[in-house]
Amino acid sequence: MDRPFGRFARLTARRRAGLLVHALASLALLPGFVLLAPSSHWNDPLLVGVLWALAVFADRSDVPLPSGVRFDATIALMLLCVALAGPLPALGIFLVPVLVNALTGHEPLLRAGNLANLASNGWQAITAAAVLELVAVGAAPATGSIGSLLVAGTVLFVLGWAVGPAIYGPLWLGHPLRAMVQALRDMSGAAAVMVGLGVVTALAYPRMGMLALGLFAIVAVLPQSALTFVARSRPVARLDPLTASRRYAGAMATHLRLGHAARRELDAVVRLAHARAASGDAGEHLAHTVVDSSEVSCAAGHVTEWWNGAGGPAGLPGALIPESARIAAVAQTWAALTAKGSPGLGHLEALALLDSAAGVRLDPRVVRAACAVVSQERLTPDEPAPEPRLHHLRVPQRLRRALAAAVG
Repeated sequence: MDRPFGRFARLTARRRAGLLVHALASLALLPGFVLLAPSSHWNDPLLVGVLWALAVFADRSDVPLPSGVRFDATIALMLLCVALAGPLPALGIFLVPVLVNALTGHEPLLRAGNLANLASNGWQAITAAAVLELVAVGAAPATGSIGSLLVAGTVLFVLGWAVGPAIYGPLWLGHPLRAMVQALRDMSGAAAVMVGLGVVTALAYPRMGMLALGLFAIVAVLPQSALTFVARSRPVARLDPLTASRRYAGAMATHLRLGHAARRELDAVVRLAHARAASGDAGEHLAHTVVDSSEVSCAAGHVTEWWNGAGGPAGLPGALIPESARIAAVAQTWAALTAKGSPGLGHLEALALLDSAAGVRLDPRVVRAACAVVSQERLTPDEPAPEPRLHHLRVPQRLRRALAAAVG
């Protein structure tokens, strides 16, 4: 019986204050919905069910921002649910994903973050619904103005931040308030897009019905789900050295902006160098060249060269080493530190060793490309060396870095 109180007593004063603020805000939701919230209507259960289902998908495909705050299509779904069904169904946009996550073991039900989100989403629903009723939009947004829906969406965004991250970040996580202000700035552009999509869909729904929600899902939810799916990767420790080398070489080639033909040649060099297990012996290289004098064969033989000219088989220094050989050398070394059968280092540890060899054995420019690749990947304590995948996304580097910012 005293366990919850005991855990609460062991918290720092700052965290206790954060929990109390959100607990009081959550308890106040009951009189808030009774006394302040406009009435809700459940005459279109299919609409509400579809919005709740989309909320589950959106929750599983949220986008991490550089400040650590996560953002998804929930704000648009909240606006749609408030405008088309009322504040109480809109609260389900938060509650349904939380319950699904708890039932599937995705995350625990009782946690401080859920309490903060309950307070935030509850008061968002009440306030946005009151704003819509005040400007006579209510249950029929098609008869109201675009401006009134935009105002309601803006209220959802700002109030959600003020009741959620602005309190949870400083009091529970210990982040400075300026970091939460930066999070507000980070989210503002995406929020404007999501609110706009919500407004357009709310206005279109009375005329188009489920087709409007389908178009909304295609534009606002499915792309995020695709980004999240692509962002998932497997540990490099499960890959054999050749596969890991090819993955690393391909990622660095993308960062170095190599053309399609150059990337194909690089992959061939990596595969041939691995097959030969080149030792750098001049006689061995000469024998391979006699059999195969192609550029790929020549480059594969020079993978063992050193940037400072101390390697073999020809002692070529610096830029005289074929570029594909220089990239393959970094890729092979990286794989030898992280792939199956290796010491199994994390990317950060491996990069430290690569950096120590830059300018001596390895091309510094290629090592910097490896660092850039890792900066755009999702490193976590449980997966410190994931297979590089985010470089495949045809999105700006800033978004790839934002996707990589998630922890856990």
